[in-house]
Amino acid sequence: MLKMFRLACDANFGYHDHFLIVDSQFSRYRVTILVLGDLGRSPRMLNHAIALASDGAQVSLAGYQETPLPPAVSSNPRIRIYRIHGLSRAAEGSPRLWFLAITGLRVAWLAVQALWLLLARTPRPGALLVQNPPSLPTLPVGWLAARLRGSRFIVDWHNFGYAMLAARLGSSHGIVRMAKACERIWGRRADANFCVSTAMRRALIGELGLPAAAVVRDNPLELLPRLPIASRTVAARRVLARLGISLPETAALAICPTSWTLDEDMDLLLEGLREWDQQSPASPSIRLFLLITGRGPLRASFEARLSSIHWKRVTLRTAFLDPSTYRELLGTAHVGLCMHRSASGVDLPMKVVELLGARTPACVLDYGACLAEQIQPGRTALTFRNSRELAERIDEVLEGFPDALHRLEQMQHDIETCCVETWQQTWACEAAPILRRLLETT
Repeated sequence: MLKMFRLACDANFGYHDHFLIVDSQFSRYRVTILVLGDLGRSPRMLNHAIALASDGAQVSLAGYQETPLPPAVSSNPRIRIYRIHGLSRAAEGSPRLWFLAITGLRVAWLAVQALWLLLARTPRPGALLVQNPPSLPTLPVGWLAARLRGSRFIVDWHNFGYAMLAARLGSSHGIVRMAKACERIWGRRADANFCVSTAMRRALIGELGLPAAAVVRDNPLELLPRLPIASRTVAARRVLARLGISLPETAALAICPTSWTLDEDMDLLLEGLREWDQQSPASPSIRLFLLITGRGPLRASFEARLSSIHWKRVTLRTAFLDPSTYRELLGTAHVGLCMHRSASGVDLPMKVVELLGARTPACVLDYGACLAEQIQPGRTALTFRNSRELAERIDEVLEGFPDALHRLEQMQHDIETCCVETWQQTWACEAAPILRRLLETT
């Protein structure tokens, strides 16, 4: 029955060839990547697609198209984009029953769309790689489609779906327990599991009972040329001018990338900035211009709060930037801020990776020991746990600005010394051998 179904699907597209491996390199293979979210805000899955295409794969990349994609994806002849149409999420702060009803409707709608796409719209792949979370309907739908088409099923774990639901519903809620059971069942059935940290690997094996998981850490897609700290003010003014924004005199440019979700503690950010603004400064002339970038569900409510804030030394703006402008701005900022507060405690923020790739010093919210897998506290980034410490770290990193830049320059040097591996190198070492082994036995 399964064999007849696979042949019927393949006949629709004219694909009857198998996958050939010559000298341990793929000469022809196909991979479908499924993201039940916005592709433009899923940089890790885009990096997977780029790495696979560079390795010779034909990639079918499926997801929402709400945010512009970088040219490395949109213009790549080996990557074909398939659009999934989602339903609006329940508004943040909506009643729990309404949230559950809307979420259930979204899951059903996405399940139908994803199955149709994976079974009828895309060519039969050798492997299906899915992003988790969201766990429902991604995991059961992905597993079913892979089995029906004779493909390998691979899960790329960014976080735990049940932990993110628990932040909204509470850890004892039945839906949270069901989500955890879903991740346990379908994670065990996967042919391979990738994850972002060693701490997550331990949790996958110890808490969910997976037989194995490979750590494929996020690294910058590329390491941008180092722009010295002393040259960044002029460069930043040039980039901001194109956005109609002026950088005040003696102001350091800070950038805070965010996806505007509950995983980021923006209340702590505002409180820390308020404390820094009100304290007696060591250098009264120092000002901070903070640009918060990104798009997401909590942005509108945050912007509404800004109208009532009046600070002396802090200017705060929000913006959504196209990929090239965002990348350019990362490389001209004096400092970055990361407010990611992990729901599970074992995932790692992609925003820090992007800052390190731009050779930009950062102040990072310390949510647990897992963070040390990504940064070297005190060297490649400064960490803080509360608003008082955030104010202290801003003072520390900007000490002597704009005339004496020793702290920033030392951190930039440490980043260059410690962060030398790109995503492609990590992927070739950790992910590619697993894919080759799986496809050899397809």
